[in-house]
Amino acid sequence: MLVKISVKIFRFTFTSYFVLQQVMIINKLKRVTTQNILLLIVYGFVFVFCLFNEAIYSYDTYDYLKAMPYRQLGYVIFVKAFSFIFGSFFNIAIVLFQTLFSLLSVNYFYKKTQSLFDLNLILSLVLIVILLLPFFSPLSIANNICTEGLSYGLYLLFISIGIDILFNQKFKNILYFAIVYVAMIFVRGQFLFSTLIFAAVYFLIYRKTILKKKHCINIIIFICIPIIISLGERTYHKLKDGIFKPTPFSFVNASTIQFYIANASDSLLIKNKNNKAIFNLCIEELDKKGLLLNSNTSTEDAYRFFHTNLPMICNQTVHASGKAYLQAKNPTSNNYKYDVARAYFDIEAACKDITITLISNNFNKWIPLYYKNISFGFYSPVVLFFIIFIMIFSFIKTIFSYQKKYALLFLLSSLVLSNAMLVAFASHSIMRYLFYNYALLFLIFISTIKLFKREL
Repeated sequence: MLVKISVKIFRFTFTSYFVLQQVMIINKLKRVTTQNILLLIVYGFVFVFCLFNEAIYSYDTYDYLKAMPYRQLGYVIFVKAFSFIFGSFFNIAIVLFQTLFSLLSVNYFYKKTQSLFDLNLILSLVLIVILLLPFFSPLSIANNICTEGLSYGLYLLFISIGIDILFNQKFKNILYFAIVYVAMIFVRGQFLFSTLIFAAVYFLIYRKTILKKKHCINIIIFICIPIIISLGERTYHKLKDGIFKPTPFSFVNASTIQFYIANASDSLLIKNKNNKAIFNLCIEELDKKGLLLNSNTSTEDAYRFFHTNLPMICNQTVHASGKAYLQAKNPTSNNYKYDVARAYFDIEAACKDITITLISNNFNKWIPLYYKNISFGFYSPVVLFFIIFIMIFSFIKTIFSYQKKYALLFLLSSLVLSNAMLVAFASHSIMRYLFYNYALLFLIFISTIKLFKREL
């Protein structure tokens, strides 16, 4: 009871202080514009809304608190540190930090893109609404004790700093870019290859002078950061779990659709004895649960069934049953924690082998569902093909008649499409994995309209 009262007092005090600070900022502004006032009011409302709503716990939250082997190290360290430092005030401290950090990142991204894209007041307000939507249900990123509370802000900073380097020649920011990128991937691994897109655009922009020392160094940094991240992850797991491997679970997810479309006879293609046993075990269990593809089902219905039932196929069957099989099969050591962790890494390796083997054999069944998965994330195939067209069009323009507007369109469309393709390969296309790029989609649409107006 005392803790709850203390939390309420803290919320009220901090909110009052925050509102007072906004008033002081407004008074200090030499040129108080309508836009600045609206921004401060909106940020203040979002801040108060988040602070007066409770922290949200999910299954993922407990995984991070337990430092499970298949969870990214960044958020594990973050929640562990906050739990140790703030104790009974853990919930309010997490929500407060995630709210402030995400709002500051939103504002930084907004300021950069507003000037770069020359947005008027109406378009600026639409952009800020899109950027702030994740603070509310169903995502509630600031209140949800999950990776989105940090990864959203880090992603916006990553894009903003990267754009500064590419289009404003702020090459000194490459260090900040690298730091933010490493932090982002340690929190959420789905953006691992995004730095390669920046490297490609950087090469296209500066290809005529690419052999200059500063450009060579920057390209090397862009390409080598993922290697540093991999070493960091492996070192973390070696220290924590005794296993020098990257964080597992990517291929456990990716194998889900392969199990869904597989036949029992596909086991003949799998050479490894344990992997074959895992495949047979999971196929049998999925068949009993009615979670295998019905050959008489349309592609649309087949994907929707997969989309709805992915957690049952992946988490509750493939991951759980496969891990249990390997944990029982593996020779035990004197370290139970190591034995448990090894099973997580082994099921990842098994699913990688199964996925690669089955994709080639069941390609004709997989590719329509993969396409449906991608287009579902865009809500319409029209949007998907629009992004593909813009990416190809801007790429050609950037190569043959470089202008900043084309290179920028190529960068944004590549980031959007690559993330959608990676998500569709590894899982199902849900808002939680795709919302990061909603603002980029808006900027692509606005830029395209402006571009074709000028061309006409």
